[in-house]
Order: sequence, then structure tokens, then C-alpha cells
Amino acid sequence: MTTPNEKTGCCGRNVCDGNVDAIGFGWLSSGRGMLVMSNIYMSSSIFWLASEAAGCFDQEGNSISEGACEQKVYGFTPSSLVSNIAIISGLLSAFLMPICGAIVDYTDYRRATGIAVVILMVVIQGVQVYTVESTWFVMAVLQAVAGFFYQVHMVMTYAYMIEIAVAFGEAKMTEYSSNMTSLQFACQSLFLVIMVAISFLLDPFRKTVVTAQISQGFNTITSIILFGIGWFNYMTPRKAVNQLPEGGSVLTEGFRQNWKTAKRINLNYKKGLRWFFYTLVFAEAAAAAVTTISIIYLNDTLKLDSTQVGIFFLVTLLSIIPGTQLAIWVTRKSNPNTSWKLSMLNFFVVIAIGVSVLEYVPKLYCFIWGAFVGIGLGWFYPTENLFFSVCVPSGQEAELSGFHVYCTQILSWLPPLLFTVCIESGVQQKYALIMVDCFFLVAIGILCFADSWEEIVAEAASKGTSKTAKDPIDATHCDPTKV
Repeated sequence: MTTPNEKTGCCGRNVCDGNVDAIGFGWLSSGRGMLVMSNIYMSSSIFWLASEAAGCFDQEGNSISEGACEQKVYGFTPSSLVSNIAIISGLLSAFLMPICGAIVDYTDYRRATGIAVVILMVVIQGVQVYTVESTWFVMAVLQAVAGFFYQVHMVMTYAYMIEIAVAFGEAKMTEYSSNMTSLQFACQSLFLVIMVAISFLLDPFRKTVVTAQISQGFNTITSIILFGIGWFNYMTPRKAVNQLPEGGSVLTEGFRQNWKTAKRINLNYKKGLRWFFYTLVFAEAAAAAVTTISIIYLNDTLKLDSTQVGIFFLVTLLSIIPGTQLAIWVTRKSNPNTSWKLSMLNFFVVIAIGVSVLEYVPKLYCFIWGAFVGIGLGWFYPTENLFFSVCVPSGQEAELSGFHVYCTQILSWLPPLLFTVCIESGVQQKYALIMVDCFFLVAIGILCFADSWEEIVAEAASKGTSKTAKDPIDATHCDPTKV
């Protein structure tokens, strides 16, 4: 990895010691963070327009029902149409992600693929500025495709992150990660503050649609700048990491490699790592679905407008910080295994209690609920990452990190599908959301089969260079884009 002085830019040596890939990763992280925040408004706009098309509003734009809209358009309720976006993105990721991993491992096109998908994402963001009554369904389809492109982009960029960590070591990587996460967190918060301020100035009628249009336009500009600088100024080309076996194909080799890795883990890591990955499949599916479906619940059942939804997620984002501090305290008092289980139990309880009572209390309590959701996110993700970092044998980080990314996508489509089936069967949204929330309980049950923490650490040490758990967690282990 080269570190030319002319490419240190505004991140410079003081942030990443002049490492161009690390600097580029910081720019890309900031771009991803803002893009995720803009998609909150986009999802709200698609829901509003679908509800309008279904006849859920009167001529003044007010809801004709107190609870969730049960009218249908294109054969689905508006809330189901929005959750279907997550289903399509999840299925595309689950079935095509191994091909993306193979591109990283077996071709010289990692950087070219990253640039290609980011161009496609930016184009979609720009096109979605024109999300109106006559285009919302097409825009919803594009949103599903964009979700898949986002995951492809994550695979390409995190491959660089793994190499940076291996090349520069844990201490330097912790410093890099802290700086990148702080910058990303600041960009996300800034985006939400700007959009909340803008939405306050808009006319209440069709505010959700207009806010989303402004959000998409603003994000198109920021994406061009941040992604453009990251990829074209900093991220360096990469050669293939491995050679394709004779007769092998990029289209199939990723699936074959994942199958081999899964069998090896199941056979050789029976105390901790095996159970970690089983748990990860359900835990990540639950966390992603709950945070996505909560947008539907806020818009449809609780009738929050775009300004209130923006404030909700700003509160959630800021509450991640105390959540990471809670993670530190609980993990120090116990261990990552126990702390991760408690974080998932906390998440389940917070979601279940929130959706059970929020319909009957003033809207102010939604923001209090958002704070507890943020604390849950700040506890869940850092603890998950710490568990993984400790139970992975040294020398196998790169391979298993790629497998880790794939496991987070395997069942990402199932909770939204369950939500859609429940809604279309007449189940109230709060009960459908609680059923999705139950995936956390499944994850906890699986993790209970793991051995004691001491045995998990000993197993990892016996399979590679001796390693011990470091000082538990800080905000650097939390990825705010998960919100």
C-alpha cells in the first residue's frame, strides 16, 4: 500500500498516517452514512405515495383511519409494499453476494466494481428526485435494486479495510477506525439536522414527498463529492488475491468457497465460532429488519410526518454513544458472550414494549423510544464485533471476515417477508413487528449452545497465534450505518 504525500488531502497524515486506502475508506464511509439517512426519507415518501394511491388519505392529505391503512394498491397494503423493498434487496444479496466476494478474491476488478456500483447508486439517487404520483412504484423497484448495490459496495470497500488491518496491526487500525467512525457519525448527524431544519419550513401538505425530493437531490450532490473523492483520489487498484482453480468460474467459486468455509467451521470450531455464525444469521436479520420496518410503523401506525421521523432517527443516532458506554460496562462485568445475549434481549424488550404502548400515549414518547432503540444499537453491534474479533483465530481474519459479511445477508429477506405475510393476513402492525422481533430470541437460544467464554477464547488461541480479549468496546466498533 502506497502512501504518497500528494494524496493525503484533508484527512492527511494526522488522521491516517498518509495511508491512501484508509483515507479513501473514510470518505466512502461518510458517503454511505449520508446515503443511508437519505433513504429514510425516501422510504417515507414511497409509503406516503402508495397510501395516497390506495385511497388512504382524504383531499387534504389526512389519513382516513386512526391506525394502519388497510386499503390496497397493486395487490398489497402500502406498508407491505415498503417491506417488499427489503425482501427484494435481501434476496438479491443472499443469492449474489458470493459472486461479489469472488470478484474480490479472484479478479483484478475490485476497484472497478466499486466505482461501477457507486455510479449506479448515485444515478438512482438522482433519478429518485422525481418521485411523484406517477413514478413512485418504479422508484420503489429502484430502491430495492439500490439496496443490493449498497451491499455490493460494502463488500468491495470492507475488503480494503481487512487488508489495512492486517498490514498495520490492531493498535493502528483502532486509531483509523475511531477517526473514520467519528467522521461518518458527524456526517450522518449533519445530514439529519439539515433535513429536519428544511422540513420545518415546508408546507404540511405533501411535506413527506417534497422533503424526500430535497433529500435525494442533496444526497446526490454529497454522494458525487464523497464517493468521487474516495474512489478516484484515494482507493488504489488491487490484484486478485487468489487464482481460480482450473475449470473454476467467478460465478460459482464464491458459493463453493463459502460452503467449504462453513463445513470447516462446523467441524473445527465447535465451542464458539460455529455458534457465533449461526447466531449472527438470525441476529443480523432481526436488527436490520426492525430498524427498517420501524419506518413503516412510524409512518403508518403512529402517523409521524417527515420532520418527526427525521427527529426520531436523529435521537436514535445520538443515543448510540451512550449505548456503546453501556456495552463497555456490561462486557467488563461479564464477557462478550453474555453481553451480546443481554443486548439482544434488551433489543427485544425495547421493541416489544414500544410498539405495545406507543399508540396510546402522546407522540413525544416516540422520541424517548427512539433513544432506547439507539442505546440498543450502540450495545448490540459493538458487542457482536468484539465477540467475532476475539473468537476468530489469528491468521484467518481475512477469510472469515468475508464469510461474516455473507452471513449477515443470508436471512435478511426473511423477517420482512414474515412482516408482509402478517400484514396481508390482517395482523396488526405492532404484532407483526413483535413477531419479527422474535428473531432475537431465536438468536439468543442458539448462542446458549456455545461453551463458556474461557473455552471459546482457548479454542481460538489453539487454532492460531495466541490471542486474548482486549479492553472491551468503544464507539469505534459501532457502525452507525446500521441505523
